[in-house]
Amino acid sequence: MKRIFRYLLVLPPAALCLAAVVLCHRADAPAMLTIPAATEEERSAFLFAKGWQGEIISSQAVRIPQTMDGTYADYAALQTYQHLPLADYAGERAVLYTYALQDTACRAELLTADGILIGAQCYVPEDGAVLDMQGSTDWEQFAFLN
Repeated sequence: MKRIFRYLLVLPPAALCLAAVVLCHRADAPAMLTIPAATEEERSAFLFAKGWQGEIISSQAVRIPQTMDGTYADYAALQTYQHLPLADYAGERAVLYTYALQDTACRAELLTADGILIGAQCYVPEDGAVLDMQGSTDWEQFAFLN
């Protein structure tokens, strides 16, 4: 009987702590952005909002991998860091647009599906450096946390 009484005293606070942890973890999850990118004007406006101007040099149909691992893991981490919903499109078809950015050696890639932006990155073709859309490598610290 004493053992049951102990459980009754311990279980409610433990359940409350567990609920608090779960709710706090959900609150920390980033809200994914919905950025229109169906037209060239919308994609150019996105680039301009990030401080870039560019000219489209190619576009191609691609399929998003079903699992975000291997070489795609860092790209997926970058998109999560930028609050872009790439993971929601695993296994789906998308269009990848590549832009030459004005006054720089950088390129920008914008990945779209269903008329919205699901992935974006800048990179330097000569050395392979990958940047977020602000031109920073700060996101690389986040990639190791995923």
